[in-house]
Amino acid sequence: MKKIMFAVMMMVMAGLLTACGAQKTQLAIGQELVREGDCAGAEEYLDVTIAQPQTASELGLAYFLKGKCAEKSGDYASAYENYYAAKLLACYVVSHDTEVNLNTYARSEYCERIIPEMLENLAPKVGDAAAVERIEAKVNGIMTDMYMQRFEKRLE
Repeated sequence: MKKIMFAVMMMVMAGLLTACGAQKTQLAIGQELVREGDCAGAEEYLDVTIAQPQTASELGLAYFLKGKCAEKSGDYASAYENYYAAKLLACYVVSHDTEVNLNTYARSEYCERIIPEMLENLAPKVGDAAAVERIEAKVNGIMTDMYMQRFEKRLE
């Protein structure tokens, strides 16, 4: 079921890019490289997306893909950190969607079920509860800073 939801989400995103006639974005290139198994090659594209996201959805997908790569390499702390960021962003997007569609349902599954299950399975590999709490606090701080910087810029 996870693979189906992931595939649906990827197809929808690819379709949206194609429908817009857009050139390949940094995220699309990174996603393609991850799909091909080249996580090392994808890292720079995913990092660019994280540094300069166009939307919260893009940011969440970039973190999710980085989590997949980290998990594949056995870096469970980094995988947990990236998956946790992806979960926060997926939940944020779902809670702020004004138009309910298939993307909303897919993101909702990631927010409420898929990523939490992944995090639950990774937590013992990360360490004790304190280690997990440190990672979550770090990500919460990063997300707060990221959004506060944007908010402050809008006030100027």
